[in-house]
Amino acid sequence: MKRRAAFAALALATTLGACATAPEPCTAAWIDYRTDQILTRFARENRGLITDLRQVARPDGKVDTVRAILLAAKAEDLQKFANSFNKVIVPELRTSLNQCRDNENFVPAFTEFLRKEGVSEPALEWVGPILAVAQVIEANQ
Repeated sequence: MKRRAAFAALALATTLGACATAPEPCTAAWIDYRTDQILTRFARENRGLITDLRQVARPDGKVDTVRAILLAAKAEDLQKFANSFNKVIVPELRTSLNQCRDNENFVPAFTEFLRKEGVSEPALEWVGPILAVAQVIEANQ
């Protein structure tokens, strides 16, 4: 009986604790919180490709030619990745912000997202042209 009461108290405390972690809606902290939730989910869903992008640059900062070629073979995946960020994540973030009617606090940028995910500057500079070529190919199909 005591175990049930202790378990119920623990479950209630855990539930209340989870509710208490979300900041007050429409504050700067809430915007950061919602943005982090959305971007973390996107990063988790695309972990493999983000890892590939991280590995394009060697520790010395130079682009690893072999990894770059392997990544170039995934141009279509990169394009889908960028498109899903633009068509799914950006609107989701805007919807969250529109709840507060304050869009000036957030300007989503795909490269900034990748930068925060640990993709190096040389890799970001390298992947940009691949995305551009993939967009041209997609537009001409």
